Amino acid sequence: MSVSTKQLVQTYGYELVFYDDRGADKKAFANHECKVIGIGSYLEEKEKKKAIYHELGHRDHTLTQYELNRELCELQADRCMIHHLLKEELSHWDNIEDFNYVHFMEKYELTSLADESMVIEEFYNLAKII
Repeated sequence: MSVSTKQLVQTYGYELVFYDDRGADKKAFANHECKVIGIGSYLEEKEKKKAIYHELGHRDHTLTQYELNRELCELQADRCMIHHLLKEELSHWDNIEDFNYVHFMEKYELTSLADESMVIEEFYNLAKII
Protein backbone atom coordinates (compact mmCIF):
# COMPACT_ATOMS: atom_id res chain seq x y z
CA MET A 1 0.00 0.00 0.00
CA SER A 2 1.47 3.30 -1.02
CA VAL A 3 2.14 5.96 1.58
CA SER A 4 0.13 8.46 -0.46
CA THR A 5 -2.97 6.26 -0.25
CA LYS A 6 -2.67 5.97 3.53
CA GLN A 7 -2.02 9.71 3.81
CA LEU A 8 -5.09 10.48 1.71
CA VAL A 9 -7.26 8.33 3.97
CA GLN A 10 -5.86 10.13 7.01
CA THR A 11 -6.35 13.52 5.33
CA TYR A 12 -10.08 12.83 5.27
CA GLY A 13 -9.93 11.74 8.92
CA TYR A 14 -10.58 8.07 8.23
CA GLU A 15 -9.00 5.02 9.80
CA LEU A 16 -8.02 2.19 7.48
CA VAL A 17 -8.62 -1.35 8.72
CA PHE A 18 -8.04 -4.68 7.01
CA TYR A 19 -10.17 -7.80 7.37
CA ASP A 20 -10.08 -11.40 6.19
CA ASP A 21 -12.16 -11.20 3.03
CA ARG A 22 -11.95 -14.88 2.06
CA GLY A 23 -15.50 -15.93 1.26
CA ALA A 24 -16.84 -12.41 1.81
CA ASP A 25 -19.24 -10.82 -0.66
CA LYS A 26 -17.63 -7.38 -0.41
CA LYS A 27 -14.05 -6.36 -1.13
CA ALA A 28 -14.40 -3.21 0.94
CA PHE A 29 -16.79 -1.25 3.10
CA ALA A 30 -16.98 2.12 4.74
CA ASN A 31 -18.67 3.41 7.85
CA HIS A 32 -18.73 7.13 7.27
CA GLU A 33 -20.20 7.97 10.68
CA CYS A 34 -17.27 6.26 12.41
CA LYS A 35 -14.84 7.31 9.65
CA VAL A 36 -13.57 3.78 9.03
CA ILE A 37 -12.76 2.13 5.72
CA GLY A 38 -12.37 -1.63 5.73
CA ILE A 39 -10.39 -3.35 2.99
CA GLY A 40 -10.04 -7.05 2.32
CA SER A 41 -6.51 -8.07 3.24
CA TYR A 42 -6.34 -10.66 0.44
CA LEU A 43 -6.89 -8.13 -2.34
CA GLU A 44 -3.99 -7.26 -4.62
CA GLU A 45 -2.42 -3.86 -3.94
CA LYS A 46 -4.01 -2.35 -7.05
CA GLU A 47 -7.45 -3.56 -5.97
CA LYS A 48 -6.94 -2.25 -2.43
CA LYS A 49 -6.12 1.17 -3.81
CA LYS A 50 -9.16 1.15 -6.11
CA ALA A 51 -11.42 0.10 -3.23
CA ILE A 52 -10.09 2.80 -0.88
CA TYR A 53 -10.51 5.56 -3.45
CA HIS A 54 -13.99 4.28 -4.30
CA GLU A 55 -15.10 4.18 -0.67
CA LEU A 56 -13.79 7.72 -0.14
CA GLY A 57 -16.08 8.72 -3.00
CA HIS A 58 -19.06 7.75 -0.86
CA ARG A 59 -18.03 10.04 2.03
CA ASP A 60 -20.69 12.68 1.29
CA HIS A 61 -23.50 10.23 0.52
CA THR A 62 -26.25 9.72 3.05
CA LEU A 63 -27.99 6.38 3.49
CA THR A 64 -31.17 7.91 2.06
CA GLN A 65 -29.35 9.20 -1.02
CA TYR A 66 -27.78 5.79 -1.55
CA GLU A 67 -31.10 3.96 -1.17
CA LEU A 68 -32.92 6.33 -3.54
CA ASN A 69 -30.22 6.68 -6.18
CA ARG A 70 -27.68 3.90 -5.79
CA GLU A 71 -26.44 4.06 -9.40
CA LEU A 72 -25.60 7.76 -9.18
CA CYS A 73 -23.78 7.27 -5.87
CA GLU A 74 -21.76 4.39 -7.35
CA LEU A 75 -20.83 6.48 -10.41
CA GLN A 76 -19.74 9.36 -8.18
CA ALA A 77 -17.62 6.98 -6.11
CA ASP A 78 -16.10 5.53 -9.29
CA ARG A 79 -15.27 9.04 -10.49
CA CYS A 80 -13.49 9.71 -7.19
CA MET A 81 -11.52 6.49 -7.63
CA ILE A 82 -10.57 7.38 -11.21
CA HIS A 83 -9.61 10.92 -10.19
CA HIS A 84 -7.20 9.73 -7.49
CA LEU A 85 -5.75 6.91 -9.61
CA LEU A 86 -5.13 9.35 -12.48
CA LYS A 87 -3.65 11.98 -10.19
CA GLU A 88 -1.24 9.42 -8.78
CA GLU A 89 -0.39 8.03 -12.23
CA LEU A 90 0.22 11.46 -13.78
CA SER A 91 2.55 12.42 -10.95
CA HIS A 92 5.03 9.90 -12.41
CA TRP A 93 4.93 11.35 -15.92
CA ASP A 94 7.39 13.98 -17.10
CA ASN A 95 5.34 14.72 -20.20
CA ILE A 96 1.61 14.08 -19.81
CA GLU A 97 1.18 14.47 -23.57
CA ASP A 98 2.57 10.92 -23.82
CA PHE A 99 -0.13 9.57 -21.49
CA ASN A 100 -2.35 6.91 -23.07
CA TYR A 101 -5.71 6.59 -21.34
CA VAL A 102 -6.37 3.15 -22.88
CA HIS A 103 -3.22 1.75 -21.25
CA PHE A 104 -4.32 3.35 -17.97
CA MET A 105 -7.74 1.71 -18.26
CA GLU A 106 -6.16 -1.67 -18.99
CA LYS A 107 -3.79 -1.32 -16.03
CA TYR A 108 -6.68 -0.71 -13.62
CA GLU A 109 -9.18 -2.98 -15.40
CA LEU A 110 -11.63 -0.19 -16.14
CA THR A 111 -13.88 -1.59 -18.83
CA SER A 112 -17.16 0.31 -19.11
CA LEU A 113 -18.03 3.22 -21.37
CA ALA A 114 -18.80 5.23 -18.23
CA ASP A 115 -15.28 4.49 -16.97
CA GLU A 116 -13.81 5.61 -20.29
CA SER A 117 -15.78 8.84 -20.27
CA MET A 118 -14.75 9.60 -16.69
CA VAL A 119 -11.08 8.81 -17.38
CA ILE A 120 -11.03 11.23 -20.31
CA GLU A 121 -12.87 13.98 -18.39
CA GLU A 122 -10.71 13.61 -15.28
CA PHE A 123 -7.53 13.54 -17.36
CA TYR A 124 -8.40 16.87 -18.96
CA ASN A 125 -9.46 18.33 -15.61
CA LEU A 126 -6.14 17.30 -14.06
CA ALA A 127 -4.14 18.39 -17.12
CA LYS A 128 -5.40 21.95 -16.57
CA ILE A 129 -4.02 21.91 -13.02
CA ILE A 130 -0.63 20.34 -13.78
